[in-house]
Amino acid sequence: MSSSEIFKRASESRLLKDPFVEKVWRLIGDTTLFRKSPDFLLSLRREMLRESLDFFKRHSTYYSRLFERLGIDPKNADFPDLAKLAIPSDMLRGDGHRQFLIDDVEQGGEYFTSSGTTGKDPVKIYRSPLDLAIMIKANTYLFEHVYGNKLEEGKGIALFLAAPELRHKLSFVAFVQLTLEYKNIELLYGMDLIQGEASGTQWQKLVPNKERILKFMKSKAEPKLLFTAPAGIYLLSQNFEKMNILKRIVYKLVTGTPPIELGRGGVIVTGGGSKGYALPPYDDIVSISRKYFTAKDPSGAETPTPFMDVLGMTETLTALIDRHGSLNKIPHPLSHVFLLDPKTYNVIEEDGKEGILGIFNPFVTSWLETFYPGDLMSSMPSTSYYGREFKYIRRFTVEEGWDLQRACGGTMEEMMTTKG
Repeated sequence: MSSSEIFKRASESRLLKDPFVEKVWRLIGDTTLFRKSPDFLLSLRREMLRESLDFFKRHSTYYSRLFERLGIDPKNADFPDLAKLAIPSDMLRGDGHRQFLIDDVEQGGEYFTSSGTTGKDPVKIYRSPLDLAIMIKANTYLFEHVYGNKLEEGKGIALFLAAPELRHKLSFVAFVQLTLEYKNIELLYGMDLIQGEASGTQWQKLVPNKERILKFMKSKAEPKLLFTAPAGIYLLSQNFEKMNILKRIVYKLVTGTPPIELGRGGVIVTGGGSKGYALPPYDDIVSISRKYFTAKDPSGAETPTPFMDVLGMTETLTALIDRHGSLNKIPHPLSHVFLLDPKTYNVIEEDGKEGILGIFNPFVTSWLETFYPGDLMSSMPSTSYYGREFKYIRRFTVEEGWDLQRACGGTMEEMMTTKG
């Protein structure tokens, strides 16, 4: 579906007649949320938690029974209840997500899967047309806030170092295409997907499409937006790094690069992790890449090329995006991000400690989107609307992932009881 088709389908959703969903639809388009205080937003998220649980109790036999067994009353639920309700991402592999969908889930949406770099069955998530429309709005406004400027209608050009086939498989690719389509900004895919029996993950089956990449390099449009996995920008920079002087002169005469000029407001947006490649630290990738990619601020003054890293998962409708000029990530104002102590599995209230990342998105209408993606992070105070920002530490090991599954009560226990 195109973005216009998604919004048309969303506007016709019968769920919009539900007071809670109507509230979600109104709030997700409210950009003043980014100017609210952390205390206001925390109170709003607590209110939405209770209304969300009430919605799922009314629309799902499974959740109604789950809340009763766990002793959770939606009317007075609070954030610590999320520790019991959240599920490890491994439960969403294969067809695992299906059991969490509401009874009257709307059809006609899309499925997205994880990239398959772990060697396990990929996570597979269904998104209804309404959820897709919410995804576009929420991520667009979050991106624009962190980016510092609105994406102007029809202005600029974007290159995604991915293949167009991945639009219907990976949620990060879908978000980028749908958002730029929504803003009428031209998007070029800089890679082609190798067809046939080649081994490796989807990302490792990509080969450059030189014609589209060259078009992006030569374009005079501003701003230029480059979307890629960290491996993409690193490998591209390494190609320039390894050129001898003669080859670099010839390349400059033919393409006008390096450096690749991203122009006013140009930015490099990374996401998706290493994709199976052994990469240097992210700071090193940024340092190397800035030799070959230049940008200007909105006034036209030269500036170190801005990088924004996105922590997004197939399981989450919205991403966590780097605060400008840092590697510390901030969530959408309505997303509730929490950390668990890895030893006690209690919610960590204070900043500065490493914890198991948990995410709750109260604006998702097809399932109760609260889960543990299997990442360790830490938090610190922030002057942003959220009041906290989060630093990525590392992925869980396989053993730690099993420990997390065994330690999670609540939803996990309910499922085992039901199956027994």
